[in-house]
Amino acid sequence: MASGDRIGAEAFKTFVNANRRFQFKGDANGITVVDDYGHHPTEILATLAAAKNSAGGRRTVVVFQPHRFSRTQELMEEFALAFNNADVLYVLDIYAASEKPIEGITAEALTENIKKYGHKNVNYIGDIETAAEKVIPELREGDLVITLGAGNVTRVSDEILDLLRNGELN
Repeated sequence: MASGDRIGAEAFKTFVNANRRFQFKGDANGITVVDDYGHHPTEILATLAAAKNSAGGRRTVVVFQPHRFSRTQELMEEFALAFNNADVLYVLDIYAASEKPIEGITAEALTENIKKYGHKNVNYIGDIETAAEKVIPELREGDLVITLGAGNVTRVSDEILDLLRNGELN
């Protein structure tokens, strides 16, 4: 790891912030994992811009869980443009938060919309139960992984760290 990368990694470890706002979760196998509550396009843009500016050239890998069908529907276009600072984006199923599904408003549709707006590496990965297992094979040393959303996506950061610490990296 270059000295600039080490400085960036050290900054992530010592940064004091509000719970679930760019919360440092841990390092394993040269990969830093943070969690953020951002679930609105404006928050996502700010979080990912800050990550890109402070990551020291590290690849930014984001696991995003859309929150609420109504929000996803209302802000579909804004979401499509919010992830440009993510080098790799994984989209989980929508966290319903007690809402009923809205026909045509799905994480798959959101993923396709993000692709349509030019993101080169966005993948729908679906169910949160298998998310960490799907992301791990694509990670590499030096990555900054950010779990992002207002639902239960925070658990994916813990699961990724557990897998990494148990040697589950290519």
